[in-house]
Amino acid sequence: MKKWASFIVFLTLVMTGCTDSDPGQKDTAATQQTANLQEQTKTPDQTTSDTSTQTQAREPLPPVKRELTAFELALANQVVGTYAGENYDEEKVKKELDKLPATLTSEQYLEELLKLLGEDYRPFVLTFANFDSSVDVHLQRPTEEITLPDTQTHFALLIDASGSMKGKVGKKTKMEAAREAIDQFASVLPKNATISLRVYGHKGSGSEQDKALSCASTETFYSETGYQKESFQQALGKVQPAGWTPIAKALQAVQEDIPPGTNETFVYVVSDGIETCGGNPVEAAKALNQSSIKTVVNIIGFDVDNEGQRMLKQVADAGAGTYITVQDEEALKKHLRGEYDKLKQAWYAWKENAKEDALSQKEAKKKLAEDTKEKVKALVEEEKQRLLDAREYLKKRFNGKGGIMDTDSAIIDRKQEIWRYAVDTGNGLWRDSVDKGNQEWREVIEEGQQGVRDANDKKP
Repeated sequence: MKKWASFIVFLTLVMTGCTDSDPGQKDTAATQQTANLQEQTKTPDQTTSDTSTQTQAREPLPPVKRELTAFELALANQVVGTYAGENYDEEKVKKELDKLPATLTSEQYLEELLKLLGEDYRPFVLTFANFDSSVDVHLQRPTEEITLPDTQTHFALLIDASGSMKGKVGKKTKMEAAREAIDQFASVLPKNATISLRVYGHKGSGSEQDKALSCASTETFYSETGYQKESFQQALGKVQPAGWTPIAKALQAVQEDIPPGTNETFVYVVSDGIETCGGNPVEAAKALNQSSIKTVVNIIGFDVDNEGQRMLKQVADAGAGTYITVQDEEALKKHLRGEYDKLKQAWYAWKENAKEDALSQKEAKKKLAEDTKEKVKALVEEEKQRLLDAREYLKKRFNGKGGIMDTDSAIIDRKQEIWRYAVDTGNGLWRDSVDKGNQEWREVIEEGQQGVRDANDKKP
């Protein structure tokens, strides 16, 4: 009962002079009542200027995320003592204490002491009231198709439509196998990357009379952001083996397919043979690689003889890319799966970054809760000691008589109430931050692992 009684007294005292009206309006009922009490208890030789320090109401509280308790409202609205914090001056405090009469009640003495020494707890109350213990990772997540970072990337797919692509590999023609493999590869390219499909040698025939027509033929059948299944497959369906092999001309035309703002380009050339139109694909690949846009030229030799492999490797080397030779449909798919595995690393990287982000958020919130708690504890401890020192000064001044003798318990109770508030609130927010941080940490790990599993399932 004693503790609750002192708490009620504390609320009453700290609310004195606190209002949501203009700070300059001091004539509230509570302020007037205090002034009347002081007037009644003044000794004859005291003038109005000799009474205790005059105080004003504080600025209204700003909006907060949650409703404040009565205790928090009282604490936040308490008028800050004239000599609180860094303004503390023991001699000036004593001079103010010398103005107090010996006839006040213990409640009135505590009120006067708080006007001099009451600390400012509003910033800490607002920190607790606005505390957000949630931990939420906002890193850009790879989609099911996998997205790249904010850099703009272009994938240029070049497919050989020379007559030799009519040849068989297993039960399918080279063209059928290449179309299927390229479609599967394109379907798992980054969703936010741009993709072009360029065909070369698709006009005329393999005859000498059609050579000029065929060697001049290169055309873009598809150019979109990401893989659009219907339009991409329609574009692939139009690719039919026909004439000669103008690899150099196709490489030279790649720059036409690269959208403005692209930062890097990856070229994949699928061919079953070497240049047959007199062009210089090595120089074309080198020129692409040395252009203003970072470009890598990769060559996939599909059922190519030894001499053809040697020449195509030179093209890949000039384009700072890789050359891979595949002799059948499964080998082609396997190589493209390997390329996709590189992109899959986006999920691994995201998971690790997300774990670090969740941990960092959790630690920051833990620190804020702990620091706020400790600051309030230190502040109220200092306030208590200063109040007790002031009480001891008045005790000696009044020869151990009067209401000042009954203020000890109120001062201690006040300290304990604020201390307990800081500890309970700070520890609660600390635990909540830990729980939510750990939960988010576990969730991003599972999300990252699931993303990797989904990526594996989608491999060609």
